[in-house]
Amino acid sequence: MKKISPTRRRLLQALAAAPLALSVPALAASGRNRLLVMVFLYGGNDGFNTWVPYTNRRYYEKRPTIAVPRDAVMKVTDSQGFHPSLAALVPLWERRELALLQGIGYPEGTQQHYRDIEIAFTANDTEILGEGWVSRALGARSDASAVAFETLDIRALDPMGPFRGERLGTVQVHFADELLAKRRLADCTVSVNQPGAARLARDPGAFATTNLRTVFPSDPFGQAMRCAVELAAAAPTLPVIHVALNGLDGDKHHSVDTHWKQLEYHGDALKRLAEGLSALRSGMIEIGRWDETLVATYDEFGRSPIENEDRGTHHGLGTTHFVLGGRVKGGLYGEPPPVQDLHPIGGPAPVIDTRRLWTTVATDWWGADAAGIFGRRFEALPLLRS
Repeated sequence: MKKISPTRRRLLQALAAAPLALSVPALAASGRNRLLVMVFLYGGNDGFNTWVPYTNRRYYEKRPTIAVPRDAVMKVTDSQGFHPSLAALVPLWERRELALLQGIGYPEGTQQHYRDIEIAFTANDTEILGEGWVSRALGARSDASAVAFETLDIRALDPMGPFRGERLGTVQVHFADELLAKRRLADCTVSVNQPGAARLARDPGAFATTNLRTVFPSDPFGQAMRCAVELAAAAPTLPVIHVALNGLDGDKHHSVDTHWKQLEYHGDALKRLAEGLSALRSGMIEIGRWDETLVATYDEFGRSPIENEDRGTHHGLGTTHFVLGGRVKGGLYGEPPPVQDLHPIGGPAPVIDTRRLWTTVATDWWGADAAGIFGRRFEALPLLRS
């Protein structure tokens, strides 16, 4: 894990607190103050128990102990519904501020964490790149920044996930509650790249308390959502905040990476996700930035439709993800992954390439030119209102 050098640390400690800057020049007026909140479902979420095919007989046959009971499903269509732990997202669905991207993923996924995390971070499934897709998308913004909470990669030597490279100043904070207490990024940083260290040397990232009526969950994800709101209030041109949903004990297997004991952990992880996102919406509305905020969940792959021998699920491919925000055209996109009779490891191929989502972010949200970002062109999804 990269650390701030002793020289930089002494410099940071010598700097007095200053207002949070993290400013970026405008590429286009439409994208200047637009924030992307990336929510990384660390380990690969089970889409079948998230967006539940409650009328599918095969779903209950292939998941004899972990399937969501039909009566418990929060029914949305005549065949699909939410896991009951996602109740906090239902009001967003009803307001048409929540889109479900069904069957999303990478066609060339390997279902192996180390390779597929590379694909997820770089949006390239043919070669290993030294730059993340966000760094490429924001590369023309010479002073752009990113703040990340919790895990940013699965390897010990963290290359800064989708922000890897030296174009984007990236600061990683593990503990949101520590940042809320100290209110200086420089005092809470656990990893930083060179542009991020240079940014902190100029400005330690101090910010005042934002008085909010919204009550945020007390778990790490909920507190990261509060940090996202307060950073959005303090730095209106900050383009991206990254938050990982992890286990409460720091073990991803106690969250959405559910190879075993899925009933013990998955529902709790989804509840924390939904309640945190609901609070994020409320807080962004308070500070007047919900229409300038786009939230997208992602992971490295989905899970198999087949329950395994340990009452969990192994790796798969196509899954379902959430996109929400004040300008989102809520509704269903793509098609639900079918419950196929496959080997316990594997799953149906995606019908929406994840790069279509990131193309939408790059072009329609940030106003960037998508040429060269993803190697070839992908059609944007019709997700956003003008």
